[in-house]
Amino acid sequence: MTASRIAPPNEIRFSVRFAETDMARVYHHSNTFVWFEAGRFALIEKMIGGQPMIEVDGVPIFAPVTKTRVSFTGFARFGDELRLETFIKPQETTKLVFYYRLTKVGDGATVALGTTEHVTLVEGGRFLFRWPEAVGEKMKTFFFENPGVVTDGRGFDAKL
Repeated sequence: MTASRIAPPNEIRFSVRFAETDMARVYHHSNTFVWFEAGRFALIEKMIGGQPMIEVDGVPIFAPVTKTRVSFTGFARFGDELRLETFIKPQETTKLVFYYRLTKVGDGATVALGTTEHVTLVEGGRFLFRWPEAVGEKMKTFFFENPGVVTDGRGFDAKL
C-alpha cells in the first residue's frame, strides 16, 4: 500500500495537451502564461479560504498583470506531466508579486521560471490601497502556516 501524496498548497500538476504544442509537439511558449494564471488562482484560492477571487463586502478585487518576466530554460512535449510551483512575495502594500517554477515531474528538469506583478483594483478601476482586515489576516495566517510559499525572489531574480 502506498501513501497518497499531498501536494503543497502552491503546486499544481498537469499534462501538456496536444492543443498546447507546436508542429514539433513541443509546448508553445504562450501557454506558460495560461499555466501561471492557473497556479496563481489556485494559490489565491487556498490563501483566502476556498474562493478563487478576492472580494471586499461582495465587491470583487481585480489584479491585472502590470509586469511579467519569463526565462524559458527547457522544453516539454505533448503528454509530459508538469509541476507548477507558485510562490508569493509579501508586500507592505496591496501589490501582488508571484514567482513561478515550471518543471517536468519525470526528471525534475526546469522548463521555465517566471514572475508576474499585479496592482489591485476594485469596481470602477479604483486602486485598492489597503487590504480589508479579514483578507489581510487570512494572508498572514496562510504565510505563517505555509512558509514554503513565501519568497523574497532572490533565487528567481538571478535566473530571470
